[in-house]
Amino acid sequence: MKGPVVLIHGAWSRGTTWAAVAARLSAAGLTVHAPDLPGHGADPTPPAEVGLAECAEAVAALLRRSGPALLVGHSMGGMVISAAAERVPDLVVRLVYVAAFLPQDGDSLLDLIRRQEMPGIRDLVRPAPLPGATVLCPEGLCERLCQDATQAQCAGVIAGLGQQPNRVQTEPAALTPERFGRVPRAYVLCRQDRTVSPDLQRRMAGRGACDPVADIDCGHLPQITRPQMLADILLQLRQEEPSSP
Repeated sequence: MKGPVVLIHGAWSRGTTWAAVAARLSAAGLTVHAPDLPGHGADPTPPAEVGLAECAEAVAALLRRSGPALLVGHSMGGMVISAAAERVPDLVVRLVYVAAFLPQDGDSLLDLIRRQEMPGIRDLVRPAPLPGATVLCPEGLCERLCQDATQAQCAGVIAGLGQQPNRVQTEPAALTPERFGRVPRAYVLCRQDRTVSPDLQRRMAGRGACDPVADIDCGHLPQITRPQMLADILLQLRQEEPSSP
């Protein structure tokens, strides 16, 4: 029997952003987990106490409970799944990066985003009321984040946004060839992405030795605007894998 699929959200987001994809994977008979990372969504951890290590350990702990899984990360979630795979490589069947940051050892998210020419959403970032976090200015955000979304989808995206602990984006990933390096990796590139440029996505997928590299003609949030296409890609990847890593 195939193991679960674990879906990890991006910055300023929460697990419910995966709802449409999770429903399709569940309908296909898979067990799906889409948690809120520490300091995100409904998780009560103060953002000043949350860094990349805390998020990675939360995912690793979930994998220790659930068993070997297809581990999927969107955007910032790519940093988290990479660090989690370093902790528990035997519990990750494959890493899947969806318009996601794929670090090399020593890279932080901010290091990677500075390698793209377009501004993304950096000018929409504001200090949060709580220390150690930021929020996003909603004005003009959907044009950058999900320009292909319907009005209703955009409203749902804005309503789901929350605070983002700073250290998750500034702390470097510590990755080794012996652990993270032996976990198979795949990439889902978003061709119309205005947040993480398609060029940067291609470079990260190439440096990260991702195989396969799929693509979707969409903005940065395929789990919202193209859930069936994304679910189909994940189902195909799940079917190609053995029952255990």
